[in-house]
Amino acid sequence: MFPFPLRRLACNGASVAFNALHHPFFPYCSAISPRRQPSTRGLYTKAAAVKRYMKITLNTEHCVQGIQKANNITPSKSGTSYLRTMWLKASKANGTIAFMTTDGSTEYIGTYPAEVVEEGLVGVQSRSISELIRSLPAGLIHIETDDKNGTVVITQGRRTYKLPASSSTWFQEFSRYPEGESLVWNGESFGDIIEKIFFCISDDEDSSFGCLCIKPNGSGGIDFCGLDGNKFAITMLKNDELLAKLPEEGIKIQKKYIADIKKLLSTDEIEIMIGEKRFYIRDKNDRDMFSVPLTQLKFIDYSIFISKANQADASVIRAKKADLVNALSRNMIFNTKEQICVYLTIAADSITLNSSDKTTGSATETIPAQCDTGVPEVAFVTRTLIDMLSHLPGDDIVVKLSSQEGPCCFAAADDRDYYIIAMPMQVVSKTYYQEEDA
Repeated sequence: MFPFPLRRLACNGASVAFNALHHPFFPYCSAISPRRQPSTRGLYTKAAAVKRYMKITLNTEHCVQGIQKANNITPSKSGTSYLRTMWLKASKANGTIAFMTTDGSTEYIGTYPAEVVEEGLVGVQSRSISELIRSLPAGLIHIETDDKNGTVVITQGRRTYKLPASSSTWFQEFSRYPEGESLVWNGESFGDIIEKIFFCISDDEDSSFGCLCIKPNGSGGIDFCGLDGNKFAITMLKNDELLAKLPEEGIKIQKKYIADIKKLLSTDEIEIMIGEKRFYIRDKNDRDMFSVPLTQLKFIDYSIFISKANQADASVIRAKKADLVNALSRNMIFNTKEQICVYLTIAADSITLNSSDKTTGSATETIPAQCDTGVPEVAFVTRTLIDMLSHLPGDDIVVKLSSQEGPCCFAAADDRDYYIIAMPMQVVSKTYYQEEDA
């Protein structure tokens, strides 16, 4: 019946007969001769000699933050298994474990202390190990991997978990931090700059509007700016070290990679390097390092509408930010999909805001302001105007109007290094809601 001889094997306490060379459970069973004691030769010896190619001990409190950062990079819905993999690389010489992930563009490497018995490299599903480590109590855990079973075994006390492992043959080397002197900067300051510009960057990845531009401004400073076709934000900075590292045409980073930087950026001191094709950031103790690609898209010449918005004869409005934002929020209640604007009527000592639609009614509200203007009226998308004002620091704002339909500049009264430029809506006709006579 069988092309190969049958043997008796002990499997889970039962004696079974089967084809010893082809049965799928063969590797997990010990060969037993009916007339001899179990032998350590053959398969048994083979199983005992399985190479444990990584074995480490580490503290969850030390690594949970790094594992979470690594998991933040992996795409949650990608169909590519490699991009959902977190790579663990143990170094005995350095006494460290590195957690590495990529989404195909952004790369993250978090290096944390560990007691390394055997060094090695293995991949596991990022979401699984991240959620597991995060849910474990604080304390030591042991991670051990073998190529025989194809699993990563994580133990803590009487808890044992096994995760499917990805072979190191699938691993692709990550970009290395460039050699040379890094720029040391405060991560929180860099994060504040990103926050000021990010909301003005377009979501269009194929457009020059969809990136953050960092460029020398020709006056010894650096411009950080972004635009989406309707509004433009710029903040200017003096930093001689960064200026020396920037190419004359500046660098551009696409919005989706700026979003990754926001997720990974530390509030402590960081080191920055600009490579030929990538932008690198790491913390000062080399614990976390990540890099994003630079784009070669050409950014527009924004000097034209900056000079237009800040021309000498521009109309100037000074008002309290809270007064204007609160009035706009109430006016937005009366906006609809068809009527998304608020109309600002400007007098010498006040601004009157009006929004109306036949389905919602109308709102009219006047707030105090100091106005030196020849522009009697201007209209903006209400939500956009609120968003711009909320990003300005301080209590007082200054608005410069070049014309009723030209670029308008919004800035904080005490911060002239950061401002937002927006185009007003063209007023074709305006109809206020009125109740019909009975």
